[in-house]
Amino acid sequence: MSASRLPWAVAVLAILVMSVPHVAGAASEYGGASATEYVLLPKFCWGQYADGLKGPEYNIPSGCGVGMNHYCYGLLDLQRSKKAKNAGERRLLLTHAQDHTRYTIRWMKQEGTTATCSIGPHVEATMREIELKFKIYGIK
Repeated sequence: MSASRLPWAVAVLAILVMSVPHVAGAASEYGGASATEYVLLPKFCWGQYADGLKGPEYNIPSGCGVGMNHYCYGLLDLQRSKKAKNAGERRLLLTHAQDHTRYTIRWMKQEGTTATCSIGPHVEATMREIELKFKIYGIK
């Protein structure tokens, strides 16, 4: 992106963040996300973090299975791991991301939706990214 377009892109992102409803305890037991965090996730995750967002584009696609609710929490943990302040925090966040993503994959396999879930390839790519991060950071 050219330097002349950067201010425009920042302004658009700021408007988007300000226009998205803020968290009101939506992700209760797994921890919430600020609007600045969840707008960086795929749009199908936004409904888990903002009660005011309605519509299919803000939710995991139907037909993917019951274990999909953990996927967005895994994505959030993966995103947060990239901003971790130290190795211990990074390890913890990546482990949580891995656990949530494995849970999702396990349920997709159990319910036979791996090949039919529209975001199945996204889930598999996320697991590969997490595994790569474990190697890069030397996490066992």
